[in-house]
Amino acid sequence: MDPARLRQRLKDGEPMIGLSVNYPAAGILETIGRMWDFVWLDGQHGQISQDAMLSMVRTADLVGIDSVVRVPGSEGGIVGPYADMMPSALMIPMVDTPADAAAVVQATRFPPLGSRSFGGRRPIDIWTREYFHDKEPVVVAQIETPTAMENVEAIAATEGIDVLMLGPDDFKTRLGLPINAPLLETPALADALRRVAEAALGAGKAAACIAPTAETIRYAMSLGYRLLVGTSDVGLLREGSRQRADILREAIVPENG
Repeated sequence: MDPARLRQRLKDGEPMIGLSVNYPAAGILETIGRMWDFVWLDGQHGQISQDAMLSMVRTADLVGIDSVVRVPGSEGGIVGPYADMMPSALMIPMVDTPADAAAVVQATRFPPLGSRSFGGRRPIDIWTREYFHDKEPVVVAQIETPTAMENVEAIAATEGIDVLMLGPDDFKTRLGLPINAPLLETPALADALRRVAEAALGAGKAAACIAPTAETIRYAMSLGYRLLVGTSDVGLLREGSRQRADILREAIVPENG
C-alpha cells in the first residue's frame, strides 16, 4: 500500500481503528482484514518470520488496508529488509532518547535525511527505481519507558519521525505496576497517554495508542489520538473460543440430570 495514503489520512486527522496481528497467518487478513482500517503486524514480539511478514504485507495490500510493521530493532540492517517489503508504516520499539530517534531516522529514511540503503526488490518491481523519491514509509516511534517520557518532546521534534505511539506494557514493568493495570484508571499511565499526545501534536506529528474499549477510544481521541489499535488476533481467538466453549458446555446435560 502506498504510504502516501496513510500519511494523508493522518494529516487529515482521520480516526483509524486497527487490528494487531501476532500469528503468521495471512488468512487472518483475508478473512477479517477488511473490517479494520489498518493492521499492526508484530515482528518484534509476535511469531511472524520475515517470509511470513512479506506475505502478510502483500495480503494487507490485497484487501486494501494499511500495514504497520513493528520491527525487532532500530539498526539499519534490521530495519532495511522490513522497509523493502513496502509496508505503509514502520514501527520502531524502545525509542528512549533523541539519539535513538536520530538512529531511527538514519535507518528508515533515504539520503539526505537518513542513510537507508537503496535497492529493495519489491519496491523496484512495483514502483520502479525512482521509489526512493516519495515512497518512504510512515515512521512510528514507540514511547515505552520513563526515560522516553523524559525525552518525549525532543523525540517528537526529530525530523523524520511521523508518529509517536505509547507502549504501556514496558512502561508498567519499569514503574513496578501490575501488568494488567488499566490505562485510564492508573494515574501514571493516564499521564503518559496525555503527554505523548501533547508532544506529538505540539510537534505537528500524529499520535497512536492501544485502545481496546469504547471509553478508551473516546478519551484518546479527545487528546488527539487518531491511530488506535482496538484488539488483536490473540484476543479475538481467546474471547471467541471462551464464549463458544461456555455456550456449548451449558448445553451439556448429565444423562441422569
